[in-house]
Amino acid sequence: MKYLSVFLFFYGLCIIGNVYGRANKLHIWNDLDPNQKHSDLFVQCKSGKADMGKHYVKYGKIYQFDIRDNFWKTTLFWCTFRHGPDYRTGQQFDVYEYKPGVAQGGTYEWTAREDGIYFRLNQGTIHKVHNWKPMPP
Repeated sequence: MKYLSVFLFFYGLCIIGNVYGRANKLHIWNDLDPNQKHSDLFVQCKSGKADMGKHYVKYGKIYQFDIRDNFWKTTLFWCTFRHGPDYRTGQQFDVYEYKPGVAQGGTYEWTAREDGIYFRLNQGTIHKVHNWKPMPP
């Protein structure tokens, strides 16, 4: 019985470590042209159970939050980015999804520029992943 208790204790620590491991960081940068009249970036991010709220990010600023994977490893966050007059130009897409084999504690960096939305992971190479498109109000 003593060995079973020790095993269960350490097994519990492993499970807690996996569930409450290192958080992933989500960074959203506004690198839109500051000379444009409407250079603020609207951002709203959600997951199945969380709505991070509406944010207006000024040029050169960052909106950021931490993401912890759920127990079932089904964590998914998506965001809506908008800019321009009446925020009618935008894009909605997945910004984080749990992927087996990707180390936890990473930085997922999204950058909004005039020609589209760029991504890089952990200071890697930045690359364009989305074009802007018209969006209904």
